[in-house]
Amino acid sequence: MAGEMEKLFALAGRIHVLLRREHNRIIDVEWMCNDESYAREVLKLARSAESEELLALAERVEEVHPLLPRPQRIEAAIPPKAESKYVASLR
Repeated sequence: MAGEMEKLFALAGRIHVLLRREHNRIIDVEWMCNDESYAREVLKLARSAESEELLALAERVEEVHPLLPRPQRIEAAIPPKAESKYVASLR
């Protein structure tokens, strides 16, 4: 868990630098790591900046952040083919 928090802090720091440098916006890196709603708002801000690097960082933060719910990939179950008793013959 500590390694994940270090990764999250590094990612949040990189987002902070890019937003400050390119868009003159300041974020609180520690608050982003500890507060779910603030992290969501920062990610919205990063996505609205129209920067490929910020977009990639936002996606990576969503994967690593322990407070953000993980999107569950639900694969549609393919229903088994119903065996018809009339496949090889007429009704």
